[in-house]
Amino acid sequence: MKKATILIVIGIICITSMAKAGVPDYIISGEEVNYYEKVRYGVTASLVGINEDGRSRYQAQDIVSFRKDGRIYARMPVISNNKPTGRHSFMELKGYRNGLYVYKHEDYKGAGLPAEISYLVYNKSGEYVVTFTRQNEQSLKQFFWGPVETLAAK
Repeated sequence: MKKATILIVIGIICITSMAKAGVPDYIISGEEVNYYEKVRYGVTASLVGINEDGRSRYQAQDIVSFRKDGRIYARMPVISNNKPTGRHSFMELKGYRNGLYVYKHEDYKGAGLPAEISYLVYNKSGEYVVTFTRQNEQSLKQFFWGPVETLAAK
């Protein structure tokens, strides 16, 4: 009887560890949200959503936001010298608080050159607020992610 109980418990543990849990990848285009098993970058299209029914292809100008590999990206206006450039880019959402959102923007300057990374803050309506700089970095980090010191680190 004890062996049967142990085998049943092991079976339940194995079955539950195989179950997929979590938020699926998605693509938001216009007012429509589509969930996929996997989202990948395409060759002829910007993004490809893959699920049981097949593949769906999306062009960059049609996409508002998407989730890929657990990271959320949104189409945001590119800012240079605290002014909008008129271009848009997909930026990774890094944090949010009180209606303000921090996005990581990677600007690639050319093949073989490292990307120029900047952290930009936008409000709910997608309007630029401020860029992380050396002068404001500590206060913005503390606002969005709380105090750096933790009890475990002391």
